[in-house]
Amino acid sequence: MDLAVRSVSKRYKNHTIIEDISFDVGPRELVSIVGPSGVGKTTLLKIIACLDTPDTGRVIYSEPLSKKHPVIIVFQDYVLFPSMTVKDNVGFGLKARHMKKKQITEQVDRMLVYFQLTRQAEQYPAQLSAGQKQRVAIARAMIVNPAVLLLDEPFANLDRNLKMETARFIRSTQQEFGIPTISVTHDLEEAFAMSDRIGILLDKRLQQFDTPRQVYFNSVSRKVAQFLGPVNLIPEQHLSLFQGSRDPAAPASDKPVMARPENLVMTEDANGSGRIADKTFAGHYTVYSVAIESHAYTVYSQDDRFAVGAQVNLQITPY
Repeated sequence: MDLAVRSVSKRYKNHTIIEDISFDVGPRELVSIVGPSGVGKTTLLKIIACLDTPDTGRVIYSEPLSKKHPVIIVFQDYVLFPSMTVKDNVGFGLKARHMKKKQITEQVDRMLVYFQLTRQAEQYPAQLSAGQKQRVAIARAMIVNPAVLLLDEPFANLDRNLKMETARFIRSTQQEFGIPTISVTHDLEEAFAMSDRIGILLDKRLQQFDTPRQVYFNSVSRKVAQFLGPVNLIPEQHLSLFQGSRDPAAPASDKPVMARPENLVMTEDANGSGRIADKTFAGHYTVYSVAIESHAYTVYSQDDRFAVGAQVNLQITPY
């Protein structure tokens, strides 16, 4: 199964929610649509799930949807049945299909093992952690063999320490079951970690849709780049001060060059064009602020030996 979203737009009263959204999802692909809260991500997800209809455009599935292979959406509040145990929640979809009890038990047991929920089989949702509730919700979705899995803010209720672990788990689960998956989220780090491709939804439109690396290091606009994290804007007149970064044959431009802090490399030089104005230890790297004339540039480096006040040269390195 694969799907295509084509020119989808949605309005409520006189307010445009999303406009002219188009992208594809491959048969075994995990795609994340990221954007700030209130940008229309959940509206888009509901349209893909056939829970809402677009004003214009359409969602095209490569195969007809059916009760046997539906589109399943897992909402951020999980929507577990509070009066049912974990095993009954997981097996609910099979019971609704009137499957034989023995088959339900066998399939539920396999799911509980895979999702590491065997110990919680007889517990109720109120007794579970947020991470366990999410695994129950995804297990309940996966057990019915969905055609497409949709995740609405999958990290919203998780502690920071659980988010990356959950992103890896979602990725491994999606690959194991081979189900095309769309996640909408504003958690960027986790989206980068688990996605084959990422769409950036800003100002009602999908601004860029590409691989995580391409979206991050080659953003199509300043707005997209700044949404995804810190970025240095290097004016034309400064490019000659960045070693190896200016092609003499290239025409001049009034648009600044965008470079992530990870793209800048420092070398100490008593005659360097920059001076280290500040440094901060940030765990995995050190954050340097380098002053060149009236501009300050941010550099991430794993080398902590540079001192504040030192003269340095900067070089832009492509990723």
